[in-house]
Amino acid sequence: MRLAALLLAGLFASSAVADEPKAAFPLKDGDVWVMAGDSITAQHLHSNYFEAFCYARYPNLRFAFRNSGVGGHTIPTTLARFDYDIAAWKPTVVSVELGMNDQGGTPTEQFIKNMGTMTMRIRGINARPVIFSPSPINNGETMAKLTGNKRLSEYSTSLKAFCVKEELSYADQFHALVDPWGKNKPRERIANAYMTVRQLAQDKSLPGVEHLQEFVAVGDKLNPPPVSMLGDPVHPGAPGQLMMAAALLKRLGAEGYVSEVRVKPDSAVGATKGCTITNFKSGENSVAFDRLDDCLPFPIPSEARVVLPLAPEVLELSQYTLKVTGLKDGDYVLLINGGRCAGFTAKQLAASINLTEITVDPLAMTVNPIVAQMQAVLAAVSTKEGLVNQWRGLSQRAHANGADPKLMEELAALTKKVEDADARIRDAAKPKKLHFAIQPAN
Repeated sequence: MRLAALLLAGLFASSAVADEPKAAFPLKDGDVWVMAGDSITAQHLHSNYFEAFCYARYPNLRFAFRNSGVGGHTIPTTLARFDYDIAAWKPTVVSVELGMNDQGGTPTEQFIKNMGTMTMRIRGINARPVIFSPSPINNGETMAKLTGNKRLSEYSTSLKAFCVKEELSYADQFHALVDPWGKNKPRERIANAYMTVRQLAQDKSLPGVEHLQEFVAVGDKLNPPPVSMLGDPVHPGAPGQLMMAAALLKRLGAEGYVSEVRVKPDSAVGATKGCTITNFKSGENSVAFDRLDDCLPFPIPSEARVVLPLAPEVLELSQYTLKVTGLKDGDYVLLINGGRCAGFTAKQLAASINLTEITVDPLAMTVNPIVAQMQAVLAAVSTKEGLVNQWRGLSQRAHANGADPKLMEELAALTKKVEDADARIRDAAKPKKLHFAIQPAN
């Protein structure tokens, strides 16, 4: 069983910011949101997770995202491709996530001036600017001592003042991540070794494999477990970029609440919020019901789940809970659509569980439908972005001086394919009725 029982109150308390009011999340019905950035955006990791979250959490809004990240780019080089790579989408929102490459030769004052130019350019096409700070370099530094991250910290602080002055939505991921990443850095070598040994330990034909299995068993008991952000210091892999997406969403005021169900055996239907339950049945020590949620939990990629113990904000953004009280002490299983999804104790159920945390139960014979839908949303986003990349290349050629007018016709046809892919994401993110059953394990 790999399921933690976290209280909702604890989730809220872990990241409450008393001196800043909650922002209004800058996504509206009908928006086309272009995400301008450099190679970190072009990785299609945190940007895809950000987008997938929006489809999962706001199914009643109609919107679209377009990735416009290019490796090595700065504010000036992004402005140089603005017309064909950003404005050509006719966006209503443009987020700007730059600074990692600017820092090499651009003083903070000039960086802010350049951002002012970018802001005017965005407003000039009747779009709303949203500013993301750059992410930190994952080099082991914390705020107590900055060297390689010093200018990025200055950029992020100055961007906040700039956004207040310009009345712009702003998300400072740098200062949210630099300390957690820096403090975790010494443990990354352990994590990388642990992942390698864990893979080797599965090969029972290896001489001495029992010693590798002992190493893995010790690693499994470490609390908190060692976690690697993967990738490189500038370009984190999936775990680090899941933290980036959560930091950005949280600071922009994204809704963290999904739904909750509270039930007990031998009772009426129980209490719900953000969902409806029907066909409720209960026995002396079991409950069953159909659950239809108003929206979905945060679609977390399987390869990033390892970071959850270090990333409380991810679960704060996915409060998708089930609470069952009145069960006799003992072990229970959760069945969803008839398949085993997790096992836990009566005490864990009574405390409330966050269903977002359920991964793959080693005893399960079927795919967890919650996880399956998360992966389907992420896959649909990835497929759409493949078409977006094709569109961007064609747009550059179509907008070049002396371009063949037929290229614009091809661009319009490809635009339709991208929009069809948007519709498939919306379809993947539609809440589905699920049948829940909680019963004794034996």
